Amino acid sequence: MITIREVAADEPQALALWHDQQHELMERYDDPDLVIETEFPTFVRSLVGYADGEAVATVLLRWSPYHEAGAIELKRLYVRPDHRGRGHSRALMGVAESVARRAGATRIVLESGDQQPEALQLYERVGYERITNYGTWKDDEGTLCYGRVLPTRLLVVNGSIGAGKTAVAAGVLDALRERGARAAFIDADSLCQAVPAGEDDPYHQELMFAAIAKIAPVYRHRGYGCIVVPRVVEDADDRARWARAFAADVGAPEVTVARVTAPLEVRRSRIDMREPEGYWRDWAHARTIELDEVLEDLDLDDVVVENVGRTAKETAEELLAEIGW
Repeated sequence: MITIREVAADEPQALALWHDQQHELMERYDDPDLVIETEFPTFVRSLVGYADGEAVATVLLRWSPYHEAGAIELKRLYVRPDHRGRGHSRALMGVAESVARRAGATRIVLESGDQQPEALQLYERVGYERITNYGTWKDDEGTLCYGRVLPTRLLVVNGSIGAGKTAVAAGVLDALRERGARAAFIDADSLCQAVPAGEDDPYHQELMFAAIAKIAPVYRHRGYGCIVVPRVVEDADDRARWARAFAADVGAPEVTVARVTAPLEVRRSRIDMREPEGYWRDWAHARTIELDEVLEDLDLDDVVVENVGRTAKETAEELLAEIGW
């Protein structure tokens, strides 16, 4: 068994493992002058694996300086020789991929060599494919580079009128920003602001999905792997429609639907604060009751979080914890 922890970029135990790795590579490649990279300006996370409390494995993630925005590069993957053959490298790769997904990466890349057959076999077993060589050794015939594309992670924040879905979605983006993730917020409601609405599409749902399908590739191309969208999900087919709208060459995204709730009196109070007296306030008061009942009956959400008695950012933090982002 191995326990994997995130550590600081200059963690002494990680540095010691990198030192051991350098000496092994010097021997494998018969190059006494070989020096591995140990400074990473675009550092994301450093992971160390422990067996019986002893540091025995390591891997580091950084934003790649050689690729498009959103590409994370794995560096310093190493397991001490006396701990090999126990699945530690595969475990490290799995945790590294989870870290990359949370960081909003759209791709993982890495660089290796023909004198590391065990590593090459591992990469291929876990789904990596050969890519064009890059970096310091891009013209070296003994260098082999691999990559794996990651699907977009989409969070749809659901909720009735006045529940605070837009504020909470904005809080999610703020929390992701603080973590250094590549994430984007799309205000789906703003894509529905058109008049008149047709009888077959009273809330401009079809219009919104058509617009989303056009702009989603733009965010993907710019390297934003985490997308946050506040929008009511009141149709059982909507999850599949979101998946189709954000589908890319890598396939369907990972779609999570999270609903925020608040008592009726709180929702009414919020509506009164933002809507002037008249038609739209009356409509929203009636619609929030109707919509809340619809959402409860459909039960399409992966998680449900109450948004009352605290800031939207605090609700967002709980939501992120609940969905594992």
